[in-house]
Amino acid sequence: MEIEIISRENIKPSSPTPTHLRTHVISLLDQFSPPIYNSNLFFYSANEAASISISQRSQVLKQSLSRTLTLYYPFAGRNIDNFSIDCNDEGISYTVAKVSCKLYDYLKQPDFSKFPKFVPEEIVICEMTPGCHLVKIQETMFACGGFAIGIGTTHNIIDVTSLTAFLNAWGSMAREGAALSPDFSSSYIFPQNNAFSQDLTGSALRNRFYQEKGIFVGRRFVFEGPVISNLKAKATRLGVHKPTRVEVVVALLFKCIMSASKAKSATKKKSALLLTSVNLRRRAEPKFPETTVGNILLLAAIVANSEETDARSFVFRMRETLSPMNGDFVKSLQGEHGLESLCEKLRRHGESHSKGISNGDEIITFNSWCNSGTYSIDFGWGKPLWYPAFVSALGIPGSVIQLVDTRCGDGIEAWVSLDEEIMGIVEHDKELLSVASVDPSPLEIDSLKSKL
Repeated sequence: MEIEIISRENIKPSSPTPTHLRTHVISLLDQFSPPIYNSNLFFYSANEAASISISQRSQVLKQSLSRTLTLYYPFAGRNIDNFSIDCNDEGISYTVAKVSCKLYDYLKQPDFSKFPKFVPEEIVICEMTPGCHLVKIQETMFACGGFAIGIGTTHNIIDVTSLTAFLNAWGSMAREGAALSPDFSSSYIFPQNNAFSQDLTGSALRNRFYQEKGIFVGRRFVFEGPVISNLKAKATRLGVHKPTRVEVVVALLFKCIMSASKAKSATKKKSALLLTSVNLRRRAEPKFPETTVGNILLLAAIVANSEETDARSFVFRMRETLSPMNGDFVKSLQGEHGLESLCEKLRRHGESHSKGISNGDEIITFNSWCNSGTYSIDFGWGKPLWYPAFVSALGIPGSVIQLVDTRCGDGIEAWVSLDEEIMGIVEHDKELLSVASVDPSPLEIDSLKSKL
């Protein structure tokens, strides 16, 4: 499958950014985040866009993006030094491309290795550099009229909630000519501190701890809504109070991974360390708006005993770890004393990780983007046909579980990266296969084919 680049340009804000907003300083929590690009990808059906030509649609996308950038003005600027952004209105990189195949033909059984071709400059993950764009977008047109939107964003001020808010604002601007304004107050709530140790940043922790060797492969396990309802009912019978979709799916995957790890190794691992990012917007009191821009999140380390793999034990460990990250904790990160609280949290996190490595524990990175609103992004021609959380499928060197919603919202797609030998066992686990399908066509999920 070849993709032809049609054009590249910078999309600038439709009106200039006021002088007093020229410099955007990142927050204390942003300082922790690694200065890297992350990529995301959305596929859209041609059905609802049939009334407009492909060239007209592209113009609508560009013009509405230009108006959206007057609200999200830092996104049209340039990274200065990983601590601040020059909001100079130079614009974001926008690429238009086309592919000769039809969208539905591609999605019958998508080739994960081709995903980078749909994102700007084929970037999946890479380091930021001074003066770089903060956002890059690629619009790819299929022969049938369907299209894909690939977007690369800098992690130093854009987490998944910020990205979703931006894309929903862009969609609203394209449909209705107006959008909700973002909230940039995180820089004042969590003020930047030059005394923040570089040894505690996300990049430093990643370099110290993510040194796993071997061949890692990705698989996608899809749990549809009725199956998850049954898993939640089973967990309830075991004594779990109001289990969530994410809890029961991660609990099952954890059980399968630990079983496979035991089968692979003659030495039984005593425990596992699950590292997860926690969205602090919903834990603050009062809650921060979902339109708050920045990395309003923090890492947590869940220690789970490999002998306690039932849903009740796992969910208990998970809730026990995450419950202290409450309104009081979020408040402790604010103001001039925020650095002390953050550093203490990160030191404990580092100690847990070091102990886990020295004990030979299984280290698993787990994140959930469920309920983040990714399937609500509508530019006027319908919601996404499919949103693949594809990075883990491309072989990140480490054990990764990335959860996203299915299109109908009640199911979950689990994108899992594991050591090749462990994955060979997990993907044939009878209990897992009784409730999840492996790499099914997106057209078949939630009976999607019959609804489009």
